Amino acid sequence: MNQSYKQKQSVTYYMCDRTQQLTLSMLVNVLLNVSENHSAELNRQESVIREMGFNWIVLRYEFVVTRMPHYKEEVEIETFATEYNKLFTYREFIVRDNNQNELIKVKTTFALMNIENRKMTRIPSEVINPYQADFSKRIRRNAKPHEVDLIQAVQTNYSVRYFDIDANQHVNNSKYIEWLLDSLNASFMASHQIQHGIITFDKEVKEDDTVTSKVSHRSDAHLYTDHQILVDETIHASASFQWNER
Repeated sequence: MNQSYKQKQSVTYYMCDRTQQLTLSMLVNVLLNVSENHSAELNRQESVIREMGFNWIVLRYEFVVTRMPHYKEEVEIETFATEYNKLFTYREFIVRDNNQNELIKVKTTFALMNIENRKMTRIPSEVINPYQADFSKRIRRNAKPHEVDLIQAVQTNYSVRYFDIDANQHVNNSKYIEWLLDSLNASFMASHQIQHGIITFDKEVKEDDTVTSKVSHRSDAHLYTDHQILVDETIHASASFQWNER
């Protein structure tokens, strides 16, 4: 039985965009905070893992959004580790309103990084056992973001700043999401809402790097945007989002 953790969260003003809805970047910050609180309850918080010589890193997010919470709304966030193998562990989050309606479901892939050589390492049993996740030899073959159409793509450049770097000495996940979505114009963001999204992280972005954010649009039955974050033409993160009108 997976070890589940629940936490109440109020949506404050600084978490919202101009439409008074929770932003995707702030959602990720909230989810990672809930994840850390869950780990602390099991005595596997960041400081304990760091003493073992490791850090958790996120490799993938997949979002399914019914609606984003709004300003002053209180939601309940449930999280649990579902499965792990020798290299990856999979954690899910469910965001519900006060009537227990499911607003958002997020699937994540985590890996353990060796602090000394900054490479992924096998997950020791003493790290993962308290979460009561199921072990599987199978490595999941998750859907990947759609490739950017480079012919019609537009791009924006950003400089990595001091405050973009977190305690793990790399750019915080939420900053990637800001770069991804900032490449879309304001009128599009104000009139559209994410329904589904996949984000994958391939390489670290470091302090003093110059980042290029590329985006292209496509549509069939739905409207999609496809994204890349690059440094010196090397892809560091990719994403695809499905949108509907607000």
